Amino acid sequence: MSATLFGPMELDLLTVNLWGLPWPFARERRARKRRFREHLAQTRYDVVGIQELWWPWRRNLELSSLVVPGTQRDSGLALAGRLVARDVRVEHFDEGAGPDRLKRKGALRASVETPAGDALALWVVHLQAGRRHGAIRARQVRQLLAFQADERRPLVLMGDFNFYEGSEEDRDSAERLAAAGLTDAALALACAEPTYHAETNRYLRARRHAHRFDRVYLRHGEGLQLRPLAAEVLRLRPHPVSDHHPLRVRIRLSR
Repeated sequence: MSATLFGPMELDLLTVNLWGLPWPFARERRARKRRFREHLAQTRYDVVGIQELWWPWRRNLELSSLVVPGTQRDSGLALAGRLVARDVRVEHFDEGAGPDRLKRKGALRASVETPAGDALALWVVHLQAGRRHGAIRARQVRQLLAFQADERRPLVLMGDFNFYEGSEEDRDSAERLAAAGLTDAALALACAEPTYHAETNRYLRARRHAHRFDRVYLRHGEGLQLRPLAAEVLRLRPHPVSDHHPLRVRIRLSR
């Protein structure tokens, strides 16, 4: 992270779904958690948006910067990174289907302040899973935008959107986000690679999987522009930290 008093600054962002399901639905959880912790120690991100950090799996993650909001139901959402998050809470979605109903998914909202004193609205989201549930995701996207309707600050929205390639409903949901002024950082940089990819992740057995589930969206606000500079799907080899590849995005803030 770098900044001058009047010039632009850059922020390093990471979004990751940690595949925190219990065995036998997820494998090597302790080893993957250790590798994730080691990766964060090596690369000091400004903001890390986390999904599927379910209780009690999060109990021993041992990150000093970890922020887990208190909610009536476990959302699996959390934050970490160098920027201090304030006013952290979860807005739960009204609808879910299948196993998603066991854990109440939603959107974590927080406020972070940059070293230059600018306030950013930060959101971490996890939408309904499953190719057949595009209609539920569409309603969750509408609810998410309603949550943000009065937000005037610059906004970062990251997480696991579960948008499937070839799904007309998911394409419409992505277009709805764009119509609300949200810029898909990887798409804007022509770096739209799949993050859920069987050919590059040994945890996926069904070879047909190649989806860009994990995304970072940006929106300007209050005279502050957010511009994507770089986007990278992190294929952490030889051992991934999840069945999802994390997405790293570097952005520039300027007036």
